[in-house]
Amino acid sequence: MEYEVGFLGYGHMARAISDGLDRSGLVPYHQQLISGRDRGRLKEAGETKGVAVADDNRALVRHSKVVLLGVLPNQVEDALEEVRNESAGRLIISMAAGVRLETLNSFLHTGAGLVRAMPNVAAQVGQGTTVICGRPRSDPAHLIRARQIFESVGLCLELEECLFDVASALSGAGPAYFFALFESFVRGAVRLGVPWEAARRLVVQTALGAAEMASRQPGQSLANMRDAVASPGGVTAEGLYVLDKGGLGGVLQEALEAATMKARRMA
Repeated sequence: MEYEVGFLGYGHMARAISDGLDRSGLVPYHQQLISGRDRGRLKEAGETKGVAVADDNRALVRHSKVVLLGVLPNQVEDALEEVRNESAGRLIISMAAGVRLETLNSFLHTGAGLVRAMPNVAAQVGQGTTVICGRPRSDPAHLIRARQIFESVGLCLELEECLFDVASALSGAGPAYFFALFESFVRGAVRLGVPWEAARRLVVQTALGAAEMASRQPGQSLANMRDAVASPGGVTAEGLYVLDKGGLGGVLQEALEAATMKARRMA
């Protein structure tokens, strides 16, 4: 039997995408095949979700039209060399951080399709951000299929590989930056008398609302949206003045640049 999608490695990200594919109806569980080192986890997934469990990685690639590679970066070489012969005629989508197309290509059969993808942690709640790229002159159908898969767990954009380090610093690390901002606002509200639970709920919902407004008005500049909230001489304008005086914009840009440089060194 041939399965629509196989997961070589079934960690947190692979499980999130597996769930998203089933939830969206694009690839139900019974059309998914999984393999990995933790046989107990695989058995549990097979029993609770109905996904098929492959005997080994070679069998997984042999019986899957598309293979999502979800192993750690330092395991990529061993994993791909193990399945090199089976990869012919298959589409391999690597989610390994920092492992470039050139390196991935060197471990695969010449007849294998290849896409590099970088999803982020929010895929676990169906609000992920994924960037993808393919080899020069690769089959456009490969990128289309990859986009369909990752759109089951959020937004998916095609981006040149040379920009992946910036994307890693922005969308990959981005949730941590927002969590840090949330925590600062929560602590500030608590300092001014708001109970912890109420402060957390207010901060998170305010962020959700702002994100939704920005998402629904893609043609509107963020600066204009900001200014629309700030009445002259009002509360918002006073707060924005303090943020500007403290150099928040510059600090955030420096953080993004530092994270990008780190990603390049690691790659």
